[in-house]
Amino acid sequence: MKKVGVALYNNFQGSIESFFGFLDSLGVDYVEIGKEWIPPQKEINKINDLLDIYNLNSNLHVSYPYNLAETDERKWKRNILGVLGDLGVCYDLNIKNAVLHCGWIQSHDSSKEALNEGYERFAEAYNMISDFSKDFGVKIGLENQCSEGLNHYIFQDQTDAQKIMEFTDDKVSFVLDVGHLGRLGGSLNKMIETVGDNLIGIHVHDFDDFGRDHLPLGTGKLDLNALLRLVEDKDIFITLENRSVPHIKYSILHSSLAEICHPVH
Repeated sequence: MKKVGVALYNNFQGSIESFFGFLDSLGVDYVEIGKEWIPPQKEINKINDLLDIYNLNSNLHVSYPYNLAETDERKWKRNILGVLGDLGVCYDLNIKNAVLHCGWIQSHDSSKEALNEGYERFAEAYNMISDFSKDFGVKIGLENQCSEGLNHYIFQDQTDAQKIMEFTDDKVSFVLDVGHLGRLGGSLNKMIETVGDNLIGIHVHDFDDFGRDHLPLGTGKLDLNALLRLVEDKDIFITLENRSVPHIKYSILHSSLAEICHPVH
């Protein structure tokens, strides 16, 4: 059974309670909390009460700045501690799924040797983080990114996914960001085939030919119905990633997600 959720986006200006009530009215199952919305300890009870009131579960998106492919030893260890700190909220909010970025190397040195070193650094960090998350009953899904500027992300397409599985002994799970992959011109078929049963979730948003993503569904190049057919036999979560309340509402009410949120029996 598929679950549909919505990411609490960075520049949301309203109250958390109003956002949760909005999600409840749309019939979604969970909210993805991350970045600056990871609550401090003093807010945990409030967030738990609101999740109960509006019948929502929650996922975690680990903060962006933590580069697990970092070659500087002290920075690398600091980044691991940052990830572990974010994961601590999973215990407080009874979160079962967390989304994690693998990290990056510098774009000016994206040689095979530099990439392999990045994979090795990530794999070592991931093993520590995975052991920690298992103690809390949390499944970590690795999300693909789309390189731009000075950073070359080590997980972008199915070739990178295969490399990650080789360096981590196939024990990883994945969250496929279809907008990031679409901006790269990547193949959904090949990515889903590569990760296979290791796919636990999807980040869904539309994209266009101008390098824009996180657009409302149906306003860009994504064929959502074709995507859903590719994963129809998989028990996964689907997180909508838009950047405004009107865009979230449009995406759910004017796409196939409406049928999942409001099934007809």
